[in-house]
Amino acid sequence: MGKIYLEGADNTRDLGGLKTTEGAVIKDKHLIRSNRLSRITQKDKILLETEYHLQKILDLRTPMEVEQEPDLEVAGAVYENIPFFMESMVGVSREQETRKQMLHMEEFPEMSDIYTMMIKEEFCRKQISQAVRKIMNTKNGAVLWHCTEGKDRCGLLSATILFLLDVSEDDVMEDYLKTNKAAITRVEKLKKKLHLAGLHREKIEKIEGYFVAKEEFLNAALKTMKEEYGSINQFMIKGLNISMQQKEDFKQKVLE
Repeated sequence: MGKIYLEGADNTRDLGGLKTTEGAVIKDKHLIRSNRLSRITQKDKILLETEYHLQKILDLRTPMEVEQEPDLEVAGAVYENIPFFMESMVGVSREQETRKQMLHMEEFPEMSDIYTMMIKEEFCRKQISQAVRKIMNTKNGAVLWHCTEGKDRCGLLSATILFLLDVSEDDVMEDYLKTNKAAITRVEKLKKKLHLAGLHREKIEKIEGYFVAKEEFLNAALKTMKEEYGSINQFMIKGLNISMQQKEDFKQKVLE
């Protein structure tokens, strides 16, 4: 189905309609990726409740991020916080307080390194595995997962789910990059503010990387999966402890 038009979450998409390498199609209104739900309107809530029958919300943000901008409740949906990493692991988050800190930071964690970390670190893998299982075990209605911008943590989880369903690497990347369509206006405004604040172009470009999706970011995770486990499929089996039977059961449930 593609983009879901929410007034308070502009990077929300239904993965329904994407095709697998075997010719099957992901069912509509089952798998939804998004950015934070702290600003959704009453109209948005009603849409998610009545049109998508939302059953589960997985918040991938850190406890600090959740505290700063908690999700608003959607009737009928169970909320769970499964942080993919902690602030101490990367040294930066994306909230307003940290955006101000960015003006004075000299060193920034490379986004590619963060993607690599999410595959290499045992804590991150356990959290990804837990989120995947929550998605696979959703019985009826839709499950929605999100981080702050709906780009990195959400993007990696979305890619993992699509690979489990045997969507091609090219199509997974295409879905990942769609985030930029939603982010372009916000990113341009941010760049103008940073320019007015007197930051050099190189620093602005570095900060921009925290708010846009780039092929090199997701590719860093995929490269690490292949180097550490031999293949993306083996990462699912050995890194996330997802059995072939669990994978097939999931495919039976959400593909048509």
